[in-house]
Amino acid sequence: MGPNNTGVVTKDGDLYTFGFGGSLVAGMGCLGHGNGESYLEPKLVESLVEDGCYAKDVAMGESHMTVLTREGEVLTTGASSYGRLGNGETSVDQLFLEPVEILQKADQIAGGKSFTLALADGVIYGWGRNHKGQLGTGFGMAVDMYSMEQVPYLLDADELLNRTVTKIAAGHSHAACITSSGELFTWGSSLNLEPVRVVEVLHTKIIDVKCGNDYTMALSEDHHIYVWGAGKTGVLGLGSNTKNVNQAQRIHGLTDYRVVSMAAGWSHAACLVQK
Repeated sequence: MGPNNTGVVTKDGDLYTFGFGGSLVAGMGCLGHGNGESYLEPKLVESLVEDGCYAKDVAMGESHMTVLTREGEVLTTGASSYGRLGNGETSVDQLFLEPVEILQKADQIAGGKSFTLALADGVIYGWGRNHKGQLGTGFGMAVDMYSMEQVPYLLDADELLNRTVTKIAAGHSHAACITSSGELFTWGSSLNLEPVRVVEVLHTKIIDVKCGNDYTMALSEDHHIYVWGAGKTGVLGLGSNTKNVNQAQRIHGLTDYRVVSMAAGWSHAACLVQK
């Protein structure tokens, strides 16, 4: 789900999209229907059916969409500005899904407002806008509002060396990942230009992570949720007096429940629990 649109993958691998379809200013084609129109109801992305492709996952940005097929191919469509399509183009929008040629195969994808991450064989690749360090490349480049990567860039930060990444997540302008040992790393939001370990959750193993609009949720192996970031909309679940949290805190209101899954929207969150 993006800020203005949604993509849904069925169990049969069909992709349906709906919502804002773009504009001449924002860029067009993010719904993958071959035009810039908006749709109020889910519409089948027919080009995938025609090509015999089955979708595994979809990541919606503000003006672009990324699709992971069951074969591991990564496809993008929509606005090309800031290199968010991953094909080296920044001026010509795509109206249909096209492959990101430099990526042969991926296991997972995650998308933010104007950037995308892909996980392949335990390492992360990122492309698109990088003005807040959301790609994790470091080098001080994130201070430049025009900073970007036009093709997938290997995230080879020192903190992730000799570690295998098992899960990735992306929010508005930040991202996170989990390693095989259950360590959690985050970067972006103009706070960290490359991955840093979340020390507040080192006492437990993290099994899932979700990113929203400048906030993060982490699920531990003992089924507790930890949250931090911007919480003025109440999205952190820590009470009406908690607006911003700089360090990961456990949601004590869920102490009597066993959290089995969670989801992060742009300004709201949800979780599935067992009593």
